[in-house]
Amino acid sequence: MRYLFARTIAYLLDCLICFSVVMMFLQWAILSNIRKEIGLTEEWFQNSWNLELYVLLTISLPVWLYFTYFDSNRSFGTIGKRFAKLQVVNHDKGQVGLKRSFLRTILKLAPWEISHIGVVFPEPLYFMHTPDIRPLTFIGLILFTTYFISITIGNDRQSFYDMLLKTRVIEK
Repeated sequence: MRYLFARTIAYLLDCLICFSVVMMFLQWAILSNIRKEIGLTEEWFQNSWNLELYVLLTISLPVWLYFTYFDSNRSFGTIGKRFAKLQVVNHDKGQVGLKRSFLRTILKLAPWEISHIGVVFPEPLYFMHTPDIRPLTFIGLILFTTYFISITIGNDRQSFYDMLLKTRVIEK
């Protein structure tokens, strides 16, 4: 139970860091002040493809880079993992290379990306007069829940994406 608590705290801390940097700094402090000057108007955001591209480049990509870099052999774990005394390792307990860390990040964050797509397509929910229920949003939540359950019930405490990539999160 301590291990699951540590992983949860690490993930929440990393999410808080990513939210702070991406949303507070990049989105609010920088982009909100120059959007109109570079042609990003409210009408531009009403197009699903434009909005998805914007989300990918200004939200998803910085978060992917954070997890990819810090969980790789270039670092000793994300800030959250360091705080919780956790580390991502490969099958022989060596550090994970950048490529595998990137693939791990894509799989780990797939529930969020699937949910983003569900919220943006076929029409961005934000601009709808009567928002509807989007199946992809629920699929993202189900995948996230499946990842969490796989960590709790598996003998090796690995998520499905860790099993697939032959990685694991260990206590230091």
